[in-house]
Amino acid sequence: MNSAPACSSPRRTWSDWIVIAIFLLLLWAPMADKFFHFDRARTAGENRLPAPRPQLRELRAGQVPKFLAASEAYFNDHFGFRSQLIGWFQSWKLAVYHDRGVNQVVTGRDHWLFIAEEQMVEHYLGLLKLPPQKLQAWQSLLEQRRDWLAARGIKYLFVIPPDKQTIYPEELPGWLVNAAPAGRETKLDQFLKYMQAHSTVEILDLRAPLLAAKQTAPTYLQNDTHWNRFGGFVACQEVIKKLSPFMPDLPPLRLADFSWTNIPATGGDLAQMLGAEDAIEKNYFQFTPGSGLPALKIEDATNLVSRWDAHKSSRIVENPGRATKTAVVFHDSFGLAWPEFLGYSFKKMVFMADNREFNPALILENHPDIVINEMLERYFNVQYPEELMAKEPLP
Repeated sequence: MNSAPACSSPRRTWSDWIVIAIFLLLLWAPMADKFFHFDRARTAGENRLPAPRPQLRELRAGQVPKFLAASEAYFNDHFGFRSQLIGWFQSWKLAVYHDRGVNQVVTGRDHWLFIAEEQMVEHYLGLLKLPPQKLQAWQSLLEQRRDWLAARGIKYLFVIPPDKQTIYPEELPGWLVNAAPAGRETKLDQFLKYMQAHSTVEILDLRAPLLAAKQTAPTYLQNDTHWNRFGGFVACQEVIKKLSPFMPDLPPLRLADFSWTNIPATGGDLAQMLGAEDAIEKNYFQFTPGSGLPALKIEDATNLVSRWDAHKSSRIVENPGRATKTAVVFHDSFGLAWPEFLGYSFKKMVFMADNREFNPALILENHPDIVINEMLERYFNVQYPEELMAKEPLP
């Protein structure tokens, strides 16, 4: 005789309902946060802008795949509790696996952080080289720019700020310092040596001035890839010194004309990569112009658009003082601190935040006396001069 099937216990029934409730709560939590903003976590630092809202006009125009792709990108960057989840994930990696973001960040001595992207280790050790054809392409590109400008009475200067590890190698981790071969030659060493032997393009190497300046005060941030305000000031001083033989009437840039002080701050792009946005930054400086300096007018220029990236920012600086020269500067994030310093030596400056850019229309419209291209060492290491040349509408 078969026994009757056993009935489910009340405990099992209630546990099932609890699981279902938790599942529904997790399923609908992102949507609830989207409307009621429960997530109070700090926005995750990703060093990029979140994806914009998809445009309905694309859907009306029949561009369905483009609209769907934009919708997916927008959702991925804006779903509810995203910031909190990213923060938990980063904290979990650090606590459980002691993951210090080795694919993006190298932790050095005394809590110094260094960017590890773009094969930083291999470039620092001098293991990667510029082949002869790449050196020749750089020469052709820069000479083409210089000659086009010279035909219009405009000077040209190419500036390469050094990477943080180039100026502070002593703060790198011991394993990397010990791995560096004696007499190593980096791509920047190669390039400068080659150009000195084969070309007369004006190039500003900032390594020696920044190495000397760090004896006075730190020139780079500990928790960030960038130089600090003092390092940026030193770079601007060197730009004026480099241009003075050609433009003797440029007003000098003097440290004594500013009051500057060290103010502890928090954050830094490298700290953000590790989920440590509250990390203390000891190398932050604040500069205040003295009463003898004119009041600069610095404005965003939304009408100036890079051909490489329409989202890059541009600024115009106007100086009501005695300066007479005009400049156009194409730069990366290392040049963002330049307007507040270089602006005192020029009557007008146009800054476009894209180091790949060389925009003839923008140059001709502003009639500059000098055009400056600034490109950070690590970007120079991985840039293809052939690609830049193909993009530029020069003869």
